[in-house]
Amino acid sequence: MAEVSATGAPAGLFRRLAALLYDLLLAIALAFVATFALLPLTGGEAILTSTQGITAHIYHALLFLLVFGYFALCWTRGGQTLGMKAWRIRLQAAGGRRLNWTDALLRFAIGAVLMLMAVAGFVDLLRSSRSPDILVGASLLLPAVANFAWIAFDGAARSLQDLAGKVRVTRLT
Repeated sequence: MAEVSATGAPAGLFRRLAALLYDLLLAIALAFVATFALLPLTGGEAILTSTQGITAHIYHALLFLLVFGYFALCWTRGGQTLGMKAWRIRLQAAGGRRLNWTDALLRFAIGAVLMLMAVAGFVDLLRSSRSPDILVGASLLLPAVANFAWIAFDGAARSLQDLAGKVRVTRLT
């Protein structure tokens, strides 16, 4: 297949967030299917570190690899996940080339850390009414907010994650 064109208007924040939500739902579905497939091995019990020991660690690694595999395969093959296809956006590395596996791993790792911090911050904010805890929750949310807010300040509409991975997200016409 030919190299991806380096031209194209930058994708806006709404399209990016919509595609991310779509892909998040797909990743959750993958996790459900994997969990369902593994439940017979645990006798139908929840897969927790406290009850399943090493099996739980293997399970968590499997989930991580499965979700990473979904994103990395999509990004390295055509530059689009299913959510990105639905919202007509494409991910490109420097010079318009497709991402390689190293690019995909870097992007996924940064995104996973930002998402985990944001979820932890959101949960902390929901559970707490004390000022110090609210500050902790807000500070955990701040990197993810800054990542997407940067799109408005960057001339090429790149997020901090895009800048770190030297990629761009373009809108398809």
